[in-house]
Amino acid sequence: MNFVCSLRLLLKGLNRNFKIINFGDVPDVYKVHDVMERYSYAQPRSRGVLRSFKELSRIFLKPTVKVYTVPNVPVIYCGGSKNNEREFSFFSKMCSKKIQMVGYARDANLSFVSAKELRKTFIENVFSFSALFVCFFYLFKIKLNPISFKYLSTFGKVYLQTFISFYRLKSLPRVLVVANDHTDFPVAASMVMQYFGVPVIYVQHAEVSPSFPPLDFSVSVLRNEKSLQVYKRCGDVLGDTFVIPRQEKVAGFTRLIESQSGQTHIVVYLSSVYQEDALKRCIEALQENANVLGVSVKPHPRANHEFLNSIRDVRVYDTIPSDDHVAVVPNSSVLIELLETGIPVFQLFNLDNVDRDYYGFVREGIAPEISVEDLRKPFWVSRFYDEQWVSRFAAYSPAVDDSWRAAVPALMARMEAILRPVE
Repeated sequence: MNFVCSLRLLLKGLNRNFKIINFGDVPDVYKVHDVMERYSYAQPRSRGVLRSFKELSRIFLKPTVKVYTVPNVPVIYCGGSKNNEREFSFFSKMCSKKIQMVGYARDANLSFVSAKELRKTFIENVFSFSALFVCFFYLFKIKLNPISFKYLSTFGKVYLQTFISFYRLKSLPRVLVVANDHTDFPVAASMVMQYFGVPVIYVQHAEVSPSFPPLDFSVSVLRNEKSLQVYKRCGDVLGDTFVIPRQEKVAGFTRLIESQSGQTHIVVYLSSVYQEDALKRCIEALQENANVLGVSVKPHPRANHEFLNSIRDVRVYDTIPSDDHVAVVPNSSVLIELLETGIPVFQLFNLDNVDRDYYGFVREGIAPEISVEDLRKPFWVSRFYDEQWVSRFAAYSPAVDDSWRAAVPALMARMEAILRPVE
């Protein structure tokens, strides 16, 4: 075992994981009550640091470790959310049409495989002890608080489990596919693959911001040119990048650029950190609007569903409804997907406490902003979506024309080379 390399990659993974939360300088919106209570001892005082080290020691110095049953297949995946699985299906279907590659299945996803608690070997105990001190010294790099300590302890534990699971393998996969570049399990798996020299494919699942970590995968399949521009602001772009839309052709623009009038249904799309009071005010305003036929809600998969089910006369969707409607959206990258399907989108930022215009869609002229007062009027009767808008939207949706198709053969050639057995 190369201790220096394995610990360097642990540190690199921590940096990726922590960049998204500004190394512990966490906005109030992310301070979940249960986490704040569970790790309340994690404070930047001597006693808080000591308690945090004690908890890290409990995690790392256990005599046993959770070992994943890694599937013996050429292509494995890591990511348990519906959005991640959607990208895995998209990528595997695209590849299987051109090259010999089996379609995505949960059996090949590390997020769903079984695991056993097994006793560590001597070398694994030494590695665990070394990793503990990397995480301990990282306490002094971050702003220590309950949220940042949860990130640190969770990532350290997942990295330890993933590294030992692959260290015990006799046969490694040919490639790992991830659809997230900053959360614990996909990042830990990516770092472990770098240690063993296994290529990692990143299939972007949502829009990005400058707070994301740098793009440094073997191959990155991005959703649009705008994402590549943002990643270049995050740091040096390494590996091969391909911009390929998730829909081959956008066919919904005709409806968008037509003048919207009359009565309509409204669907309010929510981020994972929506504000309950703001949502209630939004729904009440819409229900007072005589031109609104009905109000529905489509929450983020990680959002609090219990509160939503308590709201009267509002339907809650698990997926984007196929019926014609107008979308009211806070800071959420679902906006691009909605526009690509021809659904008019209007941004209402007070639905959550995320920084206003986090993704820059209003600043870039991709969607208009509205207020709560606007909800009482037919705000969707607008000339915002016009031919000039289509040209602006092209940076976010390459499917407005066919120029992106030239990237597919190059990506397939790269995948064939990765999957080709070593002679």
